[in-house]
Amino acid sequence: MRSVALYIICLLFCSITCLAIGKKKKYDGPPRSEAELIARTLNCLQYADTFTYDALFPTTDTVWKQIVEYRATDQQQSEKIGYIRMHPEKVRQFDPFYNPLINKSFAYVEKKGSDSGIHWHDILLMRYELQKIKLTRDMVGYELVVPIRYKGFVFIKDMISRKDYVFAMNEVQMMNNFWYGGQVINIFEARSVDEYLAKDFAEMRLRKRMQELGITDEIAATDSLGNKVKQNEDEDEDESKKPQKEVADRKYYVGKFDNEIPVKLYIRYLKGNCPGGVCSWQAIYKFGDQDDYIKLDVEKKADSTWEFTEDPPIGGMDLKLKGKIYTGNWMGADNETGYDVRLTESDASPAKVKALDNIIENHLWAKDAPDKEKAKEEERGKDDGY
Repeated sequence: MRSVALYIICLLFCSITCLAIGKKKKYDGPPRSEAELIARTLNCLQYADTFTYDALFPTTDTVWKQIVEYRATDQQQSEKIGYIRMHPEKVRQFDPFYNPLINKSFAYVEKKGSDSGIHWHDILLMRYELQKIKLTRDMVGYELVVPIRYKGFVFIKDMISRKDYVFAMNEVQMMNNFWYGGQVINIFEARSVDEYLAKDFAEMRLRKRMQELGITDEIAATDSLGNKVKQNEDEDEDESKKPQKEVADRKYYVGKFDNEIPVKLYIRYLKGNCPGGVCSWQAIYKFGDQDDYIKLDVEKKADSTWEFTEDPPIGGMDLKLKGKIYTGNWMGADNETGYDVRLTESDASPAKVKALDNIIENHLWAKDAPDKEKAKEEERGKDDGY
């Protein structure tokens, strides 16, 4: 009987020991690489797990302890760490407890994905692309305790629908060789960063217009004029079947981006039943060494700002017209690239105007054009130069 009891005790001891060893092998601390952080973030999206998601971010106390205990080795470091110590609010923005937008954007991305038909439990991580966040003047000193900060894009595939999606992340941070953060920002069905940025830019423009109209709901399926918003290129209408509006005026501008890159802009003013007689515009432009003109969507704001948005919306210009001169800026959809713009109205020969009209009327811009090469040759032959 005693031997049986001893056997049972030994068996229990071995089981407890094995469990303890197994627990020791399981790592439950902060991610040790950016890849691990991204994988955990995706897992949170798959299970709508806000509790675990919040735990990925550094608490204010954790970061502040590093800032307070940091020992500068020279005067420059001393000044930098002194600045961030005077601005604790800069640290709080990375803590979900103080920044509710972290959880709001997470909930938005998770719901938007579900509404778009994503099968979250059947998502496969394909790859990610990260780039360093530039140090801004207001964050000087933070880089001493958080030397690496990334933002970027995560590419995933729905294994049921076989569709590809991209979601953006911000503030992927490395501190003490561990990784924190990774705020998810937005998500779109896309296969590349350019496609994501184009859709993000279009959505941003739509939100802006809705705000101007006092509409605060989620993005609607119609624009400010009540027209159906294009969700993809398959919804493009065959505008060649529509009656052409009468052109009231034509303007041709030449100039430069950042006083360096040459630019050409052509605008047609269209007649309509509205005050002033001109209700809409058609425009194309090209810059640098591009061969093709790019189609522009044009909107004139109440403050007389002219918004020219590329189609697809990879970039655009916000300009003010004074006399015969446009001034303003061009900004890419990623908000990383920008140029100062100055364009001056210029004379264009009848032949050149005819060539530019041909590009607009027959859709011979960069996006698509069966006779694009012919149009380029015609425009080159009638180019008046700068």
